[in-house]
Amino acid sequence: MLILRKIIRVLGIIAAVAAVSSMAFPVWGAESAPKIGVIDIQKILTEAPRMKQYEEEYQNLRNQLQRNLDIRSQNLMLDENEIKELIDLKTKPNPTEAEKARIAELEKIEKQRDSRLKELQAIKEPSEAQKAELKSLQEMRSKSETTGRAVEEDYLSRLQTKTQESYKKMDADLQEAVNKVVEVKGLTLVLVKDAVRFGGIDITDDVISKLERKVQ
Repeated sequence: MLILRKIIRVLGIIAAVAAVSSMAFPVWGAESAPKIGVIDIQKILTEAPRMKQYEEEYQNLRNQLQRNLDIRSQNLMLDENEIKELIDLKTKPNPTEAEKARIAELEKIEKQRDSRLKELQAIKEPSEAQKAELKSLQEMRSKSETTGRAVEEDYLSRLQTKTQESYKKMDADLQEAVNKVVEVKGLTLVLVKDAVRFGGIDITDDVISKLERKVQ
């Protein structure tokens, strides 16, 4: 999971550092002894329905953008209007028969241009007309490649923004869920599971139960 690999670390909800497990506590009375909660961050991020939802949203966007890039890279001999039309048609969930026919037509045009480009490139002594045609086709391909690189950079930027947005949402939702559990159970502080050698109240499942999917 791409987002989760970037986010599995101590989030803002943790009210202590890893070294807490080795700190010496004063002698507490039975009634004043601290109640320490323990959470498994990785389990929450991978099992909580809402965390999965954020990951799915990211993956859906990533897959959509990758699909668009694939269509572009496979159809370099179409102009920008044609490639946008092809992308729109090929990414429709249920294209009509007319739309399928248009897809086939655009792909045929692309193949014919690509074939013609190769034919012209193979001519040792082209005529002036052939030189002009060759130049036009080469410029079309070059422009498609340049535009494709720009589009890819834009997509990478959009994915980075999506990652940051998802992180903020996950962090905020996780903090809210932990706070609710802390209030119900009357906990004094919460530690990451990896920082605890033994003891503590495991509230991982309680936090997960607070993170159901958001209504779309």
